[in-house]
Amino acid sequence: MTTADVFSAEALQDPYPLFERLRGAGDVHYLADQQMYVVLGFDAIRTVLADPQTYSSNLVAVLSAVSGSATVSVAQAGAGVDVLATADPPAHTAQRALVMSRFSPRAVAETTELIDAAVAPAVTGLVASGGGDWMAAVAHRVPVRVIGELIGLPRADHARLTAWSDAAIDLVSGVASPERAGKAALSVLEFAQYLGERLDQARPGADTGVLGSVAAAVTSGTLTRDQGAMLLVQLVTAGAESTTSLLGTAVRLLARDEHLQATLRAEPDRIAALVEEAVRVESPFRGHFRVTTAPTRLAGIKLESGARLMLMWGASNRDPRIFEDPERVDLDRAQPKLHHSFGRGIHFCLGAHLARKETTQAVRALLEATTTIALSGPEPAYVPSLIVRRLAHLNLALTPA
Repeated sequence: MTTADVFSAEALQDPYPLFERLRGAGDVHYLADQQMYVVLGFDAIRTVLADPQTYSSNLVAVLSAVSGSATVSVAQAGAGVDVLATADPPAHTAQRALVMSRFSPRAVAETTELIDAAVAPAVTGLVASGGGDWMAAVAHRVPVRVIGELIGLPRADHARLTAWSDAAIDLVSGVASPERAGKAALSVLEFAQYLGERLDQARPGADTGVLGSVAAAVTSGTLTRDQGAMLLVQLVTAGAESTTSLLGTAVRLLARDEHLQATLRAEPDRIAALVEEAVRVESPFRGHFRVTTAPTRLAGIKLESGARLMLMWGASNRDPRIFEDPERVDLDRAQPKLHHSFGRGIHFCLGAHLARKETTQAVRALLEATTTIALSGPEPAYVPSLIVRRLAHLNLALTPA
């Protein structure tokens, strides 16, 4: 396996033929020029996720098409702190406990009105126009509005949240030039500074959003100010990005399959099954990183202490040893949530329930407002990135109901 394989234009648009070919030779591959192991197999990834003590989540490197070393320090990527997705116990445990109730299934169930208020005008406007770019009209707008409201950030700042979130994703995309990565790093630091100022202005105990909870933790000394700011950076970025990606994938699957549309119009309660298959077939985040804390073996491969790994969710979710006919959308899979798209174990994605809920509501609204949904215009294309699987555009032709 070579860096050129991973970052080829073909693999960035459609990595699955490469994954299938490589998986035939083994579940773990070494990129010598990147000094990083790429993990593709479902069982191998499940082994890593079950052992956070051996496989640390601290961010020490990302794959890069530009730099041979691939090293990115946390200080370059943010405010110099590991939080939530890149933190290990016991720090991770305390940080997750601080905000997890805000994203529980019960809490997400109470966001229906908030989500519908964001979805309705976006979908209505697109349908009234007879179609257009779903990504620009809905997928990019709704998630930022929802996560901004849940955290407690001013609606006037939502446009800036989108730009900052995109910069954070670009920083670790692996395809940014050194100049572009430098600008992205500055944007992330600006984002963290903005959120730090919001924390300073928050009233612990009075502000009821996530911002209030984090501000209270900073005031009590449970978190430092930098940790609080970077925790919020992650919540906004991951919360917006995962849902934007999922909204694109789900509607693309819908638009190219008239039978699927008919099935879901007749049985709208099965929309959630489509959303779960969309999560599996195109993992919103293509993978995450780990580093070993001691020598170990994985899928028969010896790993030294300090070995850097990228876990490829997207490859494991199409492992034919686990998923029958993995490329097919099957609304009746026996274990629909077996995939790794939202992680597993202590690092299971906090925003998973919210992403599912937003996508389900948006697909429901689109189906109710139309009689036909079809692809139109340019062929859908993905944003070049080794981290996210997000459509750059998705042009639809819509017939109003």
